[in-house]
Amino acid sequence: MSEFKGTKGKWEYSSGDNNSVDVVLPNESTISVDRSGRYSGTHVMEREEMEANALLISKAPEMLKILIDISKTAEKIWEIDQDSPFFDEIDFALLDDLIKEATELK
Repeated sequence: MSEFKGTKGKWEYSSGDNNSVDVVLPNESTISVDRSGRYSGTHVMEREEMEANALLISKAPEMLKILIDISKTAEKIWEIDQDSPFFDEIDFALLDDLIKEATELK
């Protein structure tokens, strides 16, 4: 199973000004989310969308950990009962692919 290579610890959403918000990492670095276009400088999204994007980013490490835990639990269940209806609900191959994409730098 792949492991997260990014900054360990709790990532904090930090509301900013009208144009950007930050996600503050435990090492005091930040991930900034701008609502302006990369080259145009004009607003390309509403403030609420910008804030929602930053909030999601701030929760990414926790969500990744839970996804990894779910995948490990699925492996244990598979060893016990490969016919479990649990495997009809989620495509665990897709889950594992997503975890791999989120943890392996190319």
